[in-house]
Amino acid sequence: MAQIAAWLKNSGGEVSGSDEGVYPPMSDFLRSRGIEIRSPYRAENVPSVDTAVIGNALSRNNPEVEAVLEKRIPFVSLPELIHSQILQSKLPIVVAGTHGKTTTSAILAHILLQAGFSPGYMIGGLPMGWSSGFEAGSGRWFVIEGDEYDSAFFDKRPKFLHYQPQVVVLNNVEFDHADIYSSLEEIYTQFARLVQLIPRNGCLLVNADEPGLEGFPERAPCPAITFGTNAEADVRGEITEITSEGMEIRLGFASGRELVCTAPLWGDHQLSNLLSAAAAAEFTGVPPEKIAAAIATFPGIRRRMELKYSDGHRWIYDDFAHHPTAIKAVLTSLKKRHPEIQIVAVLEPRSNTMVRNFFQDEIVEALQPADRVIIGSIHRRDGIPPDERLNVDRVIERLRLGGKEAFYEEDIDEIVALLQKKTPRDAVIVMLSNGAFSGLMGKLLASRSSLLEVNKSR
Repeated sequence: MAQIAAWLKNSGGEVSGSDEGVYPPMSDFLRSRGIEIRSPYRAENVPSVDTAVIGNALSRNNPEVEAVLEKRIPFVSLPELIHSQILQSKLPIVVAGTHGKTTTSAILAHILLQAGFSPGYMIGGLPMGWSSGFEAGSGRWFVIEGDEYDSAFFDKRPKFLHYQPQVVVLNNVEFDHADIYSSLEEIYTQFARLVQLIPRNGCLLVNADEPGLEGFPERAPCPAITFGTNAEADVRGEITEITSEGMEIRLGFASGRELVCTAPLWGDHQLSNLLSAAAAAEFTGVPPEKIAAAIATFPGIRRRMELKYSDGHRWIYDDFAHHPTAIKAVLTSLKKRHPEIQIVAVLEPRSNTMVRNFFQDEIVEALQPADRVIIGSIHRRDGIPPDERLNVDRVIERLRLGGKEAFYEEDIDEIVALLQKKTPRDAVIVMLSNGAFSGLMGKLLASRSSLLEVNKSR
């Protein structure tokens, strides 16, 4: 929403907007673009406008939704706006899947930019060093994240069904969004519908390492290319070395070329993202050597294993982790990046799935690579029925039974105090939240000198 708002403003429109919780990096981004942010939601915030774009987090009884309806202001969902204003004149590459959409989209956009393709792109996060995650682009390709979440309260179709894909990248499919889907089968149905929208001269790219995706290539109405570490994949890759700067990987392309390149990323999940982006870029016509060169200069994404502080003893990372699989991947990667260093995981259960008890056991398993765990308050806990709510006490109990130091603390200042008291001098601290975590990162960075002083003898 923020990226499109900035583009509309830059195109000469008058743009304003509202949100209940506004936090960096997007709050800073919007202010830098001169876009007024109104908070909290109030009917008085709704001016006389040509069109209201209603986000999918809003429903009836929201005061601004009610004001739009009562004033009879024309309204659309964000996916509708994107399709009508941007994608009709483009060839969309829709990057879909439960995990890795933002990173894969950013890597692919970066490769196409470096190759001189002038792509358009819409990325949910903010790549390092980029002023925006959105660009209309003068070229024919447009890279966009394909989200399976619904479009709006008045349109329950997944967002990605609006995007009329020329190419679909399918990285993985897991159960998520427990507030709108009741089973994994329902989610697979939506991805199958997306694939059926690809034209015959388009392409489906599928992760050959992911169970459950095996049947998609055969059902696709277009050519399909597989990628992964599987020897049978059309585009293959393996990590040959982990370094302090990233990892060295060997890439085998669909064209038969093999190259060794470096990437300033870490972990098996990042290898999957790199392979999917490389496969898509080769399909668009980028030569393998240009793909490898671009991968080596990819700057990374803010809040995706973003290193916020380091001094040789203490490393503090920020990650958007919103699902047990993502949490485990991040912690495993940090273990490999920092062998022999203790990992302290600080988790905020925030997503609509994480705050529920659907993943009760999976969260315990996901946190196993950490040496110490602190879990913060459940986001909007009062809005979740008690019988559906994540039982944090039970998670903490199981972690302790497994031999880990684990704590549940709702107060942010108390979490900082816990870190000061319990963190050894040599340690990796990682924040895991898809929200602002009530400003915890800022408080921790502000207190880091005292934190080090307290633990200098540990």
